[in-house]
Amino acid sequence: MSRSRDFADLAGSADAGGLTGRNLIINGAMQVAQRDTVTSVTSGYGGPDRFKLIRAGASAFTLSKDSDAPTGSSFTSSWKIDVTTADASLAADDSVQILQQIEAQNLQRIKKGTSSAESLTLSFWIKSSVTGTYIVEWYEHDNSRHINKSYTISSADTWEFKTITIPGDTSGVIANDNGAGIQLSWWLMAGVIIRVGHCKLAGVR
Repeated sequence: MSRSRDFADLAGSADAGGLTGRNLIINGAMQVAQRDTVTSVTSGYGGPDRFKLIRAGASAFTLSKDSDAPTGSSFTSSWKIDVTTADASLAADDSVQILQQIEAQNLQRIKKGTSSAESLTLSFWIKSSVTGTYIVEWYEHDNSRHINKSYTISSADTWEFKTITIPGDTSGVIANDNGAGIQLSWWLMAGVIIRVGHCKLAGVR
């Protein structure tokens, strides 16, 4: 069979939903970092591509690609978030989150809003200077729907692997277009609940 035939069959399989288990997250291995290290970030991009930091408050950060990664995980890079200017007076509406937007047309294979809606499983490695309970949020733009799941960081400055599953949603169709479909957010601070000196994220799937 020719190489062109192989590629055509692969494309047809993808269009038909034949490639199951594909990662919806882009650059989850944190390998591509075209901006390199960016300092004095209040909200914006830096370090690995596709991931963004959003903050409300007075803090500032350095964002970078780091060679520290979980041993034995096959990953070689992580996204490092360092607090360089701490917010000395946290308010109830202060927050810090890191996020990635997933394009709506890339979500059609999960069949949301149908009787065949598929569940989504998020897995990632995280390393933080502060232990405690943290939140991951899925926000669906088309239907203004939020799903929040908690996870616990048990040991400071130690890589920990987390897996979180949300069930398939049979209501609320996601438009098949190039707009934002789901915003996936890791909340590092909300009000005065959580405060980190530094955090690293790796192997997002």
